Amino acid sequence: MATTNAATTYLENKLLSFLFKNNAGGLTTLGDGIYVGLATAVSDAEAGSLTEATFGAYARQQVTAANWTLASSATDAQTVTNAANIEWSASTGTDNTVTHAFIADASSGGNILFVGGLDTDKTIQTGDIFRINAGNLTIELK
Repeated sequence: MATTNAATTYLENKLLSFLFKNNAGGLTTLGDGIYVGLATAVSDAEAGSLTEATFGAYARQQVTAANWTLASSATDAQTVTNAANIEWSASTGTDNTVTHAFIADASSGGNILFVGGLDTDKTIQTGDIFRINAGNLTIELK
């Protein structure tokens, strides 16, 4: 379920501020504060403008720093990949067709950092569990 992904304008601005303006933009270390969410539509990936999933029992899933694998800085592609399964509880109703996964800095609200389209849309119905298997969510900086 690899995704094509894009850093949002918010994140790009924070990274540049961190590197070149002595962190004037106030970028904080997120580490264990990374959440993976699901979206049913994205109107502007760069702006982080999306429609978040609403199937029954849906909630963004926290992925701690220990559960990401960072590529060696000696490689040409700078990536981070989920080291463990990311799983949502079984839906208790309200069917949704999930089209994208995203990375956010809060369990709700907050800022969207990355947005990526799924290889194949997935309809979540009552009783369905959505899972991203270990190694199937990769974020790449180019």
